[in-house]
Amino acid sequence: MSKLFRFKCPQCGRVQDAPGDKACWKCHTMVSLPRDGIIQIYRMPACLGIGSSMEIYINNICLGCLKYGDSIRIPVQYGHYHVLMKFLDYKLSKYKGIGQEFDITPDNRIVYLKAARCIPGFMTNTVILEQASAEEMPPL
Repeated sequence: MSKLFRFKCPQCGRVQDAPGDKACWKCHTMVSLPRDGIIQIYRMPACLGIGSSMEIYINNICLGCLKYGDSIRIPVQYGHYHVLMKFLDYKLSKYKGIGQEFDITPDNRIVYLKAARCIPGFMTNTVILEQASAEEMPPL
């Protein structure tokens, strides 16, 4: 299942999915989404972690979770970004991920990323995030 956009309200900090410019569900502040670029993230189906959600971090800001086989689009401004995904963890803080760094520019407006695989370990799991092509993304 794909969601159109995910954003974080600048007023109250609530992370939510939205079909475009609209009011925040919590504080009712009108939020205008950036129009410069898009980061699309796809969590590929895999056996490991099928029942767990993965947290998404862009420049160390958590933008919620991504469920098994889900895809989202995050509108962003031009600039440098570091994107990381890791398993949602309530008890241990040792779950980690290997992220991607890239620039959103007028020549590179859309970046596609996929959570391609997970390396299991003793007390930790590492999520590998890789750049992808538009053809590897699910239809929206």
